[in-house]
Amino acid sequence: MTDRPRILCLDDETSVLDGLRRTLRTSYDVVTTTDPAEALAILNEHRYDPFSVFVSDMRMPGMTGISVLERAQEVAPDTTRILLTGDADVQGAVGAINRGNVFRFILKPCPPDPLRAAIAAADEQHRLIMAERELLQDTLKGCIDALMDTLAMAQPALFSRAGRLRRLAQDVCVLLEVPNAWQVEMAAQLGEIGAITLPPTALDALQSGTPADETEAEMLAALPRLADNVLSRIPRLEAVREIIRHQLATDRTPVTPMAPEASEAAHLLQAVREYDALVYRGTPADLALATLSFRKTHDVDLVAALAKVGGMRLPREAVREVTIDELLIGHELADDLHTAKGLLLVSRGQVITEQILTRVRNFHASTGLQGKILVADTELRTDV
Repeated sequence: MTDRPRILCLDDETSVLDGLRRTLRTSYDVVTTTDPAEALAILNEHRYDPFSVFVSDMRMPGMTGISVLERAQEVAPDTTRILLTGDADVQGAVGAINRGNVFRFILKPCPPDPLRAAIAAADEQHRLIMAERELLQDTLKGCIDALMDTLAMAQPALFSRAGRLRRLAQDVCVLLEVPNAWQVEMAAQLGEIGAITLPPTALDALQSGTPADETEAEMLAALPRLADNVLSRIPRLEAVREIIRHQLATDRTPVTPMAPEASEAAHLLQAVREYDALVYRGTPADLALATLSFRKTHDVDLVAALAKVGGMRLPREAVREVTIDELLIGHELADDLHTAKGLLLVSRGQVITEQILTRVRNFHASTGLQGKILVADTELRTDV
């Protein structure tokens, strides 16, 4: 293992790669390849410990240097990119600078001293990027810690919930190898910081996701906007704020999808929040997972990651729809049941008793029910 900066070089001519290695090996760990796909795979494999510099030739069979550098920017944004090009390709190099965010380009053949100088400058650029990121994260951590301390004093229950969401999001991010996972974790902590404005009666509704009336529902719906307003005063939190802005109520009846522009990180946090709300109000963990799976608004891999975090296997089909006539005493509801006017009639996870069944049938006959009646299929849940 070495502490020297690592350089990845891509060229379809082995003689060029040999020359680069001879010139740079005294100061850098040099990795070379003639295959563009392999170069991108190497960058992706080391995205959590990125190469300092990526040097790519302009002309290669199968994929242009510009295309390679564009892809490299996606998989390894912190790696500084340099383009090798001949005199005839200068115009194309300009395009690479614009499209691939190239730090600089080098004309071939390049004498050793200018080559070393260019690589040294690119390595310094990489170190500046990483240093700024570390400073940014430390500064943000201090701001967030101060906000969380305030929350802990004002609303201890919410502080506990924020920590619970952060830990759950962190574990899921590790399993899914989510880049910039700290943004998801921070959004999990801060997403409902506006909840300090809620009256005490609404705090339980926030945690359980089941508002008692329309007024509480409107309060909960406003929390992402309130949090966004607070965080707008802290620089460099745009990605965290984007995750928070797209969060929906955890009790979505009828189930509605997230906005098309919502990021994968926003989807991840939404699933974590829905799962936590279900478990908080007493839904067994396996049934909570089955409910998320049935809603079909979350990626299968995401729900599977939640299952793995909880030490469970994802059920294949643990929820089924029944009619009012098929609803029986002993059934366990897999989703909340509302009247046609939106009144919560029975909460998910609740076992149907004779009294509850009579009440549900009476409302079905008088005002009607909203949505589907979903129950847990206990036979299929035995292997979870």
